[in-house]
Amino acid sequence: MHPLLSSRTNLAMYLTAWIPLGAMLGLVLSMPAGLDWRETTALTAPLSLLLAFVCLSPWYSCRFLPLGATPAWKLLSNHVLAAVVLSGGVLLAARALAGGFSDAFPGLGQRFQPALPVLAGMSILFYLLAIALHYAWFAVQSRREAEVLAREAELRALKAQINPHFLFNSLHSISALTAVDAGRAREMCIRLSDFLRNSLRLGERTTIPFSEELALARTYLEVEQVRFGQKLRVAQDIEDSCGDCEVPPLLVQPLVENAIKHGIATLVDGGEISIRGRRSADSLRFVIENPFDPEAPSTRRNGIGLANVRDRLAARYGNAARMEVEVEGERYRVILSLPCDAKG
Repeated sequence: MHPLLSSRTNLAMYLTAWIPLGAMLGLVLSMPAGLDWRETTALTAPLSLLLAFVCLSPWYSCRFLPLGATPAWKLLSNHVLAAVVLSGGVLLAARALAGGFSDAFPGLGQRFQPALPVLAGMSILFYLLAIALHYAWFAVQSRREAEVLAREAELRALKAQINPHFLFNSLHSISALTAVDAGRAREMCIRLSDFLRNSLRLGERTTIPFSEELALARTYLEVEQVRFGQKLRVAQDIEDSCGDCEVPPLLVQPLVENAIKHGIATLVDGGEISIRGRRSADSLRFVIENPFDPEAPSTRRNGIGLANVRDRLAARYGNAARMEVEVEGERYRVILSLPCDAKG
């Protein structure tokens, strides 16, 4: 079925667009036939409606005769033949209409005869124009589909970076703990396995509720809590309504990891990570803030974690989402703003 026929709104807009075309058709037909406005309206209104639906038929032929994959001679012969045949059908309908109005408008059938060649030419012109518009439509749709596929491939590639990157950092932490506290290293391995199991499960989905994303981030914090103990403190202030927003999986964990690796780990006494979430009618604002030592050796604060999040937001939402980084004194702040698409 033609996409315009599947929606009453789209069909109504399409038929509305035919009103000026029908007026133009009536003007062209009235001159050679010498019709007044009543006769012109009586004939062109149903003919315009007929042409409107006739011009939807190229959707089917254009699908089976795609540009670039069909020889030029085949395209030309098929579309020209279809235009001539459908034009003939419109002429038969026009003659029948003119004859049917003979009681209301005496002699209309005879007076309309000079307008028939004009109607044939206009019908062919409208049909060929419809073919061109349908091919343009298919080209736009194809480009959009290619962009979506490219974006999904980019998202999969970016998502694939997360677990290896995180796993490398976690194994490095476990390696450091084994020489100091084997029991804590063993506990960290157990919590790490839980986190990886959950992240792999959630990572298979395109989007997840923000509540599940936060739960995954908390599991990661439990892993790091084993390593840092009291040095790592977390303050959370997240509105309950944020949990319904659908977000890409593994979006928050890289931000938390960045706050720990480039913030808490640089301070002798550790510090507190602040996590805040607010939701408006159609958007989600998430802020994660942490202290850091500005005199500590450079730790590439804008490393793969933040770059990955920024790229995934751009790939998923385009300009509708953004990530901002603010540094004020000894405070480092990352702000995410993205559309909130709540399911259910």
